Amino acid sequence: MKPGAKVLILLALGAAAHFAVGAAQSRPSTNAAISPLTDIPASVMGYRQTGPDIPVDPHVFEMLDFPDILMRDYTSQNGIPVQLTVVRSGTTRRSLHFPEVCLTGQGWEVEKQYRSPVSGSFVANRLEIFKGEYEQAVLYWFMTGVRPTDSYAKNSMYWAKERLLFRSPRTMMVKLSTTVGSAGAESAFGYLEDFAQNLTPILQKRFE
Repeated sequence: MKPGAKVLILLALGAAAHFAVGAAQSRPSTNAAISPLTDIPASVMGYRQTGPDIPVDPHVFEMLDFPDILMRDYTSQNGIPVQLTVVRSGTTRRSLHFPEVCLTGQGWEVEKQYRSPVSGSFVANRLEIFKGEYEQAVLYWFMTGVRPTDSYAKNSMYWAKERLLFRSPRTMMVKLSTTVGSAGAESAFGYLEDFAQNLTPILQKRFE
């Protein structure tokens, strides 16, 4: 086979794969009942829920294609606050997004952005953000089924593969945040990663 013909075949296969992934992501899920995000327990190891779940503006649901959203505050045994946000896709995957977009829209500035392993289990994204004199540490990752990943693209491939196999995968973005105090950002991320390590098996078991 001539080299030019091989290139054309590879391009055609690539285009077909791209189309299939796009079609899978746009096709509404027809899955049966899905466990509500409120099934996430009010106690995650040493962290306990503080107050009721935070209400979400109805306009946000419309903008994000009617996903499920949970916002909830937890506090560690020694009083460190951790806010949990989970965005689970609606009928398509288009509701998932990068937290940086919302954070900058709320007036936060990203000082540092990098990836970090969570107790050797998976890799998540770290953000160090500030607004005036306030500083926060943010840890986030994506999940499809039982597979957490820091990569939006890789998560897309997991989701598309499941859809191409005529399954109805659950996919979500999980974000944790806390205030950076006098102990510094590394201490803050230590609490977030501890919470993430204990939360992830719960998500894998309840929302696979």
